[in-house]
Amino acid sequence: LFTYRDDLGDLHCLTWEECVNRCNEIWRPRGVPKISGHCFRIGGTTHYLCRGVPPDIVKALGCWKSDAFLVYWRD
Repeated sequence: LFTYRDDLGDLHCLTWEECVNRCNEIWRPRGVPKISGHCFRIGGTTHYLCRGVPPDIVKALGCWKSDAFLVYWRD
């Protein structure tokens, strides 16, 4: 989904792990607690559910096989 150029100008795919690590590098000096990739999944689920997206659509978007994602429904 995302790419970046290295110092030589070569394109690389941005992995999930690299994205989370980079976010933590930026946020740590600003006092933001360390996050995991799972935090984004919780946040995305909450975002859609709280905006009225039907749970079956959120389930499909998140590739959930069960209704376990409903545990993340936070206000």
